[in-house]
Amino acid sequence: MARISYPEAKYMRTIIEVLGKLIDEVAFRITPDGVYVKAIDAARVALIDIFLPPTAFIEYEVPEEVIAGLSTANLAKLLKKVKKGDKFVMEVDEENVKIIIESTIRRTYRFRNLEVTVPEIPEAQLEFNVEAHLLVDVIRHAIKDAEAVGDLLEIEAPDQETLFMRGRGASITETKLVKGSPALMELVVKEPSKSIYNLEYLKYIVNLTKIAELAVLRFSSDMPLELEFSLGEGRVKYLLAPAAV
Repeated sequence: MARISYPEAKYMRTIIEVLGKLIDEVAFRITPDGVYVKAIDAARVALIDIFLPPTAFIEYEVPEEVIAGLSTANLAKLLKKVKKGDKFVMEVDEENVKIIIESTIRRTYRFRNLEVTVPEIPEAQLEFNVEAHLLVDVIRHAIKDAEAVGDLLEIEAPDQETLFMRGRGASITETKLVKGSPALMELVVKEPSKSIYNLEYLKYIVNLTKIAELAVLRFSSDMPLELEFSLGEGRVKYLLAPAAV
């Protein structure tokens, strides 16, 4: 049996909320090297890749690899009311998954360990022409502004100094970032690039901006967008195909 304990159940709730937008069932691959979750939506437009190392946990007893298969809807429901400081504990064997929320009281939930197939997703060998390190608040505001005018977000890096995020629809909103500003710490542009992405999928990851401070944004013209969020010692990568426009 494996037992892991994560110090902030709120972080786990946010991750499950994002996963629930893409898939109905999730497979946690729990290994001696860390916890891995990969999921791709039915349309194969968006991919999420999560890794939490053993050092991200306050307890990590994993003698051998196990898979915990769970309904994202059930998980989201039990995590709905967790508060800051609540611990998330998972105990897994071949038959069952036990979830324990530890706060001023201890709540225990037992689920059947579902046979959820771990998706075989080949590692994408993508070469990105633009890499930007920025505050997550910028991404959240750009997505919210873009939603107000339409269903597309255009991202452009015309040179080594500036990055634009524009909402396109009935009208246009524009967020301009300048390299070296507090919001855009680093910008590397191998060649000028511009691409457009569907907000329906981008808004799914807005919740991640609540639990991360920094993000790395990578893209090329008319190529997938990669957003990487740091979660303490772990990370979440979100890969989104360009919109067909």
